[in-house]
Amino acid sequence: MGNCKSSSRALLGKAHVVPDPEWRIPDFGKTHVPDFEWRIDDFSSLLKTGAKRATSGPFHCSGYNWDLQVSLMHKEAGSVTPYAALRLVPSELSLVPAHTVHAVFELSIYNHSKGMYYGCKASYSFDFKNFYSKEHCLIPLKKLLKSSAFLVEDSCVFAVEILKIDACSPEKKAVVVQKKPTTVQNLFVQEKGFVKGTYTWNMNNFLELDLDHSVRSPTFEVGGHKWYAPITN
Repeated sequence: MGNCKSSSRALLGKAHVVPDPEWRIPDFGKTHVPDFEWRIDDFSSLLKTGAKRATSGPFHCSGYNWDLQVSLMHKEAGSVTPYAALRLVPSELSLVPAHTVHAVFELSIYNHSKGMYYGCKASYSFDFKNFYSKEHCLIPLKKLLKSSAFLVEDSCVFAVEILKIDACSPEKKAVVVQKKPTTVQNLFVQEKGFVKGTYTWNMNNFLELDLDHSVRSPTFEVGGHKWYAPITN
């Protein structure tokens, strides 16, 4: 449903492009709680930079560090419509040779007017040579930019919930997905100029930190926006 697909074939020696079907995407209901929520502020400014993709900071879930990546103008083969698409990426340091992680997850975008996430369910087998899941289309870019439900004050929210993880390794170790409060991140895009400011983070217990997990500073404010500094393994 949420994953846009189209097909193409040769017709009289020319490429035949199949028109995109009517866009539809299912909702996950109001009880859906993602593991990670990524808010992109000034979304139009991000497009103006010419960037094809944007990647979140890492978040931790069930023994692994992950990133969420949005493609800003993704097109499936044979499609003429650019989509905002998501994919899940594990940290390279989370995987080792001879270790395969099969994950089932839900990628979504938040509908502010209905208070629900809309998206698709996906799965992928990650290993030391395959870090990126397939990109899954969520919403046509043109529709997103005109939407008063998915784009509010030039900000949109993408999310992922990891439903199941099967770890295949020589030790045959099972991984249990444990629910915890949603990790929230913000991406702030400033089209012109620079944000200047200084923040000092004093850590008195540095040697006691558990660097197997991401550690972040207290939230601080610079230039009218809230920030934090992460330390990852």
